[in-house]
Amino acid sequence: NSATSISILLALIIWAAPAASAAEIALPGLTGEVKVTLDTQGVPHILAQNDFDLARVQGYIHARDRFFQMDLTRRQVSGDMAELLGPGVLGSDIQNRTIGLRRAAVRSLDVLSTRERELNQAYADGVNAYLASGPLPIEYGLLELTQARPWVVVDSLVIGKAIAERATSAGIDKV
Repeated sequence: NSATSISILLALIIWAAPAASAAEIALPGLTGEVKVTLDTQGVPHILAQNDFDLARVQGYIHARDRFFQMDLTRRQVSGDMAELLGPGVLGSDIQNRTIGLRRAAVRSLDVLSTRERELNQAYADGVNAYLASGPLPIEYGLLELTQARPWVVVDSLVIGKAIAERATSAGIDKV
């Protein structure tokens, strides 16, 4: 019914920080209640009723806490860091484009199961929800930038491929 649909769309994240009052953040697209608590070390713990809400909230929290690092990493392994930092890193971009992890990530989209694709999309939606509502990290202001490129599923896949490649290069056979 429509009342259920409205309550689903207006589901809230409850984010309780230690020694601070709880705050509620409306995150579009959730299908149930999600609770986020921070432990004494400030590490977020997510309790969700389903994997899709968990992925969406995880994307939001990752972006809130680490978006500049996420953006740098996706750009570095994709070979488009010069768009952000200028021509001084063009050599690294050429090398990373030659290696082709982003091309491999794009090809991987075709072999993801529907569930894997939807979970990755939920994560990207959470990242983008933060980008639409929260302030950009201070580093963007220092670079005189007022917006960041939205997160897409391929961004997560390319970072996963980079982690796997680095582990393999280090002789680690299981990531």
